[in-house]
Amino acid sequence: MRQLIIFCCFLCIAIPSEAQHIGFYFERERNHVTLPIEVYNNLIVVSALVNEKYPLNFILDTGVRPSIFFNKKFVDTLGMDYQRSVQLFGVGNDDPIEALVAKPVSISLPGIKSTEISALVLYQDILQLERYLGIRIHGIIGYDLFSRFVVKINYAKKKIKLYEPTAFRPRKKDFPIPIEIIDGKPITSIFIQLSAADSIHAKLLVDTGASHALVLHQNSSSGFELPDKCIETNLGRGLAGEINGCLGRIDGINFGKSRLTGVITSFPRKPIATMEGRSLRNGSIGGELLKKFTVIFDFIHARMYVKPNAAFKHPFEYNMSGLEFTAEGIRLNRFVINEIRINSAASKAGFKPGDVMVSLNNIPSKKLDLTKIYTNLNLKEGKKITMTVYRDGKYISRSFRLKREI
Repeated sequence: MRQLIIFCCFLCIAIPSEAQHIGFYFERERNHVTLPIEVYNNLIVVSALVNEKYPLNFILDTGVRPSIFFNKKFVDTLGMDYQRSVQLFGVGNDDPIEALVAKPVSISLPGIKSTEISALVLYQDILQLERYLGIRIHGIIGYDLFSRFVVKINYAKKKIKLYEPTAFRPRKKDFPIPIEIIDGKPITSIFIQLSAADSIHAKLLVDTGASHALVLHQNSSSGFELPDKCIETNLGRGLAGEINGCLGRIDGINFGKSRLTGVITSFPRKPIATMEGRSLRNGSIGGELLKKFTVIFDFIHARMYVKPNAAFKHPFEYNMSGLEFTAEGIRLNRFVINEIRINSAASKAGFKPGDVMVSLNNIPSKKLDLTKIYTNLNLKEGKKITMTVYRDGKYISRSFRLKREI
């Protein structure tokens, strides 16, 4: 599993303001509602009814402003009109991506509805999230929801709670962190200890729509060096293409009153986006770090709250097998090795891209999903993994032991 999957953060959108407002409201007189979520590769997935027709799956993402649909061909069936074309700029490529502004759109969650709004529609599903998450994903909901409600995300219990802002009261253990809402995105200042002799105060996007723990951009702050032990690798995928760079550990980061150590950090090779020659931020915090807390976003009062959960003490780990899979087929239950890190444990065992998993530690692949696969492949250094794959008409079974490379 790639440590960094940035599907839509660092997204700059040239779109008139009328497409940036959304009218979410409680369906009946109430001041809060609790909704179930699923978490796939540290990303929050909610189910919503669109235009009173189809229940669709959306990433809940603090890193984007307008709602986004990934595939025009599917959106055509929802009875929307397209108003005009816009350009999107994302990490991975300098070339803009064409999208359409669609309306009318209504999005309904259990207990919550919206007035008719505008949304962005991509011509094609460029991101192909379903292949990396193992579940159909149709779009993203972002600022439009977070700007209307106080949003409490409980990663451990897989639920979110939306509050009317006037009705929300933090609890004593909810530690407040100031944030700035810049272009609809929450930015906070965090102290980062890169090494024993190197530290910075970094302005970071708090991004629920990215799977990494921490991203730092070297060009955004002078004077800090890469970790001594750093792996050159494909970090993941952004809206505009692949993201390459270096992956290493930093000494620690202060988040609220908590300190996390040995944080896996991504250092993209491509410089951070700038505006008028100024760096907008030093990087971002993503789901791998956020899932160690219950997180509350209060955009209205420019703060967030965090409280550590049971996952807080779990160490940060990076793919100790070297394997990356994609979910294929109509039911997304065929798992194919997409990439293998050079000199990794799985590479030395003889596995190859294109191999189709048959079983993992004697568990048939039909009883697995991508989350279970990666959990097994990241449990503990030294753990023995036996995997059977299908290649060129033959079944091949090999074993290796998980190895920590950073």
